[in-house]
Amino acid sequence: MDVKNIMHVIVVVVVGSLLGMFITKLTGIWFPAGSQIAGLINTGINTGLRPTTVDLNLLEVTAGLVFKFNIASILGIFVSAVIYKQLVK
Repeated sequence: MDVKNIMHVIVVVVVGSLLGMFITKLTGIWFPAGSQIAGLINTGINTGLRPTTVDLNLLEVTAGLVFKFNIASILGIFVSAVIYKQLVK
């Protein structure tokens, strides 16, 4: 993969994640917090590296990276990929 294709994938994932967050917020407005649909849409997984601290007395560094995906964000990424594919044709 060249750099241009990698950037396109990153843009699709970021836009899709933002769309998924929007879908999650709309779900929270349309359905009450205890409903099964809201629970299903908001069900997700967290994957990545939890924050880790390295203390060297002179310098303290904390690093971590956690991805939080739920069904709405995966749906948003799928929709943005379909739209991107239609625009590129």
